[in-house]
Amino acid sequence: MFGGNVGATARAIKNTGLGGLTVVSPSYADENEARKFCHGAEEIYDGREIHEHLVDALGGRRIVAGFTARGRHRRHYKRLRDFAEEWVAINAEADEVAPTALLFGRERDGLTNAELDLCSDLVWIPAHPEHISYNLAQAVLLTGYELFMAQLRSDPEAPLAAPRRTRPVSPGKRVDGRDFEDLLVHLRSAFLSIGYAYEHTVDPLVRRYAEIFARAKIYQREARMIRGLARQMEWAAKQIEGRDDA
Repeated sequence: MFGGNVGATARAIKNTGLGGLTVVSPSYADENEARKFCHGAEEIYDGREIHEHLVDALGGRRIVAGFTARGRHRRHYKRLRDFAEEWVAINAEADEVAPTALLFGRERDGLTNAELDLCSDLVWIPAHPEHISYNLAQAVLLTGYELFMAQLRSDPEAPLAAPRRTRPVSPGKRVDGRDFEDLLVHLRSAFLSIGYAYEHTVDPLVRRYAEIFARAKIYQREARMIRGLARQMEWAAKQIEGRDDA
């Protein structure tokens, strides 16, 4: 087992509000790697339960959902989204949330038949048939996400983090007549310097740009940005002229 996967799993648990982390007979030794991957969810990782045997870890759980991509005879499989919807519906009608364990296997070979026999539900996560096995942390994140979204669909008032909003930048003042004229004169010079327009075509071209700027109602800060571009165009034209002269 890669310790980073355990750390990333702790982060996925915190991202989606799954609860706590329980590890059975862990075999990884890279503790620092695990901590590196659980960035922001150290309390989930530090508070993990560690058991030597699976039966001890499942004690008191009424629902045990085992995640596997392998089919088994005489057992009904539930798609992850269906399981999430069913789990939310069951708990919505109950007086308290049913103690639940989400059981994920090893990266290499998943859950054994004996471990799956301990599960009340078998769940599979849809995947492309060319590669049906998910990384542990990815599987936990997908599961947490589906459960979280199922809860939101059931209860629109459930806590949900909104996208972060950056502080709006003050646009400043709009250009006045002198600013506008200076901008157009500068653009005219820049267009001529790079051959974008010629003496007989530059004025109609600049007028079209003036119409665009007028519709946009640009600000002084934006006018300075455009003039900065014009200065760079003039500078580039001089560099080319210098090489040609050489």
